[in-house]
Amino acid sequence: MKYLPKRLSFDKLCGILVAYLNAVHDKEYVGVKEASSKVDIEPKSLSRNNGFLKSWGFLEESREAPGRYKLSPDAAEFASAYRIDPKSEVTKRSLERLLSKEEIIKGLVERIRREAPDRSEILVELPRITGDLKADKVGLNAFLDMLIYAFRLEDILQVPAEKKPPIVPKVKAIKPPRGKLAKEPGALRIPFTINISISPETSVEKLKESIKAILEAYDEYLGEKISKEGDSNS
Repeated sequence: MKYLPKRLSFDKLCGILVAYLNAVHDKEYVGVKEASSKVDIEPKSLSRNNGFLKSWGFLEESREAPGRYKLSPDAAEFASAYRIDPKSEVTKRSLERLLSKEEIIKGLVERIRREAPDRSEILVELPRITGDLKADKVGLNAFLDMLIYAFRLEDILQVPAEKKPPIVPKVKAIKPPRGKLAKEPGALRIPFTINISISPETSVEKLKESIKAILEAYDEYLGEKISKEGDSNS
């Protein structure tokens, strides 16, 4: 049975390996507390991931003193390279050599390259493939990120971009006009009725002037009314 990471990202897992590398020195095996003192990870978090690291060949446990560990030669090589340059191709190839010893990994990577499945599909299948049905989402993503890093699968299994909230354009409030209203088509008007009494002697020109004067007076009245309402609301 193979275990999957528990609640730690891929970077944190690499930090644990570097911590074990730094903690060993002249000692053959070290305990969890000694290793955790070399990395910003609580001993409990480090301890729950020792099962993962041991099952995939990163750690070797002492037979004489159970609970004390050291890096395997391949893991020590990777941790040393990762400590110097995590982005180096040499570093990635050293992790690839370690993981390629597992038939499960080789078959999974071949399938990913052949079928280019969705990332979500692989995450769902990983617990069944490895046998660790208690895996959490953070650990699953960490393990898949490890495969992407070691086997250079970035172009196939892209990390989903963070969803950002849609940008809502700001709508600028239109203030009511002050004073005389605009006379362009579509200007604000309120329906009204005017009755005009004319005599046969009233000329057309006089009638036009009367109607024009009434409309102008109405515009001035309405503009002043809106202006006063705006001042009272402010």
